[in-house]
Amino acid sequence: MSPRPATVSGIVAEPALTTITLSWDSLGFDPLIDHYRIYAVAGGAAPDAPREQDLVGKTVYPRFVHQGLDPAGEERTYTVLAVSDAGRRGRPSDPVTAASQPSVTATGREIASIGVFDGRTLEHRFAPSSYARIPTTYPDAVIEYVQGTDRPAEAWPYLLPGPGDAWAGRKAYRARWTVPLPQRPAGDLDLALWLVDTTRLGGTLRVSVGGKHLADVTLPQGATRGSREGDATVPGSTLQRSYHELPVPAAMLDAGENVLELHLVEGGWVAWDAVGLFARA
Repeated sequence: MSPRPATVSGIVAEPALTTITLSWDSLGFDPLIDHYRIYAVAGGAAPDAPREQDLVGKTVYPRFVHQGLDPAGEERTYTVLAVSDAGRRGRPSDPVTAASQPSVTATGREIASIGVFDGRTLEHRFAPSSYARIPTTYPDAVIEYVQGTDRPAEAWPYLLPGPGDAWAGRKAYRARWTVPLPQRPAGDLDLALWLVDTTRLGGTLRVSVGGKHLADVTLPQGATRGSREGDATVPGSTLQRSYHELPVPAAMLDAGENVLELHLVEGGWVAWDAVGLFARA
């Protein structure tokens, strides 16, 4: 009879926003592993034996990304077991508990925002599929939005094109968001940039505040579907959401108007979910 797979060990959990990534020691080839099964339960304790209703994924690699967790943060306890090519199951691993990183949209106090953090582009201009109107409406590749005056449906296109987009003239578009503040913040703020999808080109989004560089955000390779589909929460959606949250030092902000610029210097378009500026609780 084919031997039973060894027990999975060496599990490491890496929390991030809405995700927890698990990795573990590979079991090799004796017996040949057909796949690993990953089980998760809410909270800090696992049942004595894995339950099939708690199965969250299968993988042929010693790595798994548990996606779609609550932006407010979730604690999950995981066990992993291996299944051989003969269908024999190994014993479940020791349980590992981890909590996903909470989003500033859940922990902070909103100062300003464009759109709703809900996995949809639909409240933005030209959504969900009229992207061809963007280059003719913004021929200089600059989008201006004033907080408190403009509305997303009228002044914030759902896509920000990049130099990889032939349909938009291969220009590095800039979105300039003017945020008036009654006074300089007493403490640092956080900038949330949530995306519904990106292209397979990935790219780089350069963020500046008041003309000073804040950060270069590396964009993941997406599904390249967000130019035609506006709702990543639909069951079975292939849109690849991503979340980027950056600290903004109080020293970069002033009383009065502050301009936050989002400049897509490399790659293809990004499809906006929402952007927001938050004070820390």
